[in-house]
Amino acid sequence: MTAVTSETTARSVRSSKRSPRVLIVEDELLVAWHLESLVRDQNLEVCGLVPDGDGAIEQAADLDVDLVLMDIRLAGPMDGIEAARRIRAQRDTPVIFITAHGDEATRAHIERIIPGAPVLAKPITADRLREAVAAVLKPTD
Repeated sequence: MTAVTSETTARSVRSSKRSPRVLIVEDELLVAWHLESLVRDQNLEVCGLVPDGDGAIEQAADLDVDLVLMDIRLAGPMDGIEAARRIRAQRDTPVIFITAHGDEATRAHIERIIPGAPVLAKPITADRLREAVAAVLKPTD
């Protein structure tokens, strides 16, 4: 069994015993609270809310998150795309980008850095978030 298979198996077993852990990276507090409410309504565990890229990188590792909801424009010098790239370099955690800046150039940049990552435009609805979460947290058999 390869290391990747062992990790996948461990994640599958672990995920079946608890709700997936979600880290919300958003610098606007009201938006963060709205996302937190939507995530909890989907029976997912919100394990952290952070406003900046450095905090996101640190918390993604420390909290053993299963999913990151990432705003693109964040507090501090690092944007959400770079933070997501660094998180993905450390661990294979799915990222869903949430942004008010979903222009074609931004989407193309995201696709180059993290191919296939969903990009949802603000304001977020429960249905759109549910579909994106289901797409990235597919159960592994």
